[in-house]
Amino acid sequence: MSYHQPTDTEVRVRIEAIENEQYRHAFMFQLLVCGRISEVCGKYAPLVSDVIETEFNGEPAVLFIVKTAKRRGRLRPCALPLNPEYEPWAKPLLDYFSQTETKYPFMFHEKFEHSIRYAQWEAEKAFDGFYWPMIQYTRTEEVPYTKDMVLSSRFGDKGYEEFLVKLEDDSRYWTSNTEFVKKSVKVAERWKPFRSHCLRKRRSITLTLDYGFDGFDIAYFGGWTETGQDPNIPAALKHYLHMDLKSAAESTVLLKKMAGRYFKKLCVPRKSL
Repeated sequence: MSYHQPTDTEVRVRIEAIENEQYRHAFMFQLLVCGRISEVCGKYAPLVSDVIETEFNGEPAVLFIVKTAKRRGRLRPCALPLNPEYEPWAKPLLDYFSQTETKYPFMFHEKFEHSIRYAQWEAEKAFDGFYWPMIQYTRTEEVPYTKDMVLSSRFGDKGYEEFLVKLEDDSRYWTSNTEFVKKSVKVAERWKPFRSHCLRKRRSITLTLDYGFDGFDIAYFGGWTETGQDPNIPAALKHYLHMDLKSAAESTVLLKKMAGRYFKKLCVPRKSL
């Protein structure tokens, strides 16, 4: 069976075909803000007030204030041009936030964990037949061992006794645990069914390749660690670029300044991409 990585347009077509208005707008939001599912309908879900209609150098825009899940809810600015030639979903999303009468625009259950699961079920249906490439990675798993598998012992740097264990496949690992040893296992490249988290991956590729986002831009927009996106960014800047703005009175001003760095890159007609 042959696979291909879904394009941004193909993903958008699937989302626009979702009949339920709330789910449709939820996935529109997740794609556009490069979000995780918990930032849409879980613990870090937006409030209806987490959106600002604004402008950048005279260009009308909407600024979504997103709580970043992997950063304990720290805010990040996801600004989008309201000109439909640049982003046709920006105005509909702004209208949806404005017209929603509930506190959370995308909650599907009163409990966050259930809300996320309902959204994941909907994503399975919406993206059925789509697959996403997963690169090879290494994971660890705990393997039980017995005393006869111990080859030698030593005292480690932390003062604990460690044991050199030989597993059945002849691999050897040091461990201080008397019952288990952590074994490295390579997971081969493969194609997995497209799920909601792939929207974040799809969007990051689009922003980088089609809109020319650099390490700073994608860090601001998607909430990644700056040094992980661009090796030229000093590690010392990480604290200042991702300050906890939740209690800062000037948070909106700072968020807009952050968004101003990348906003002009988004002002490109989609038909020209």
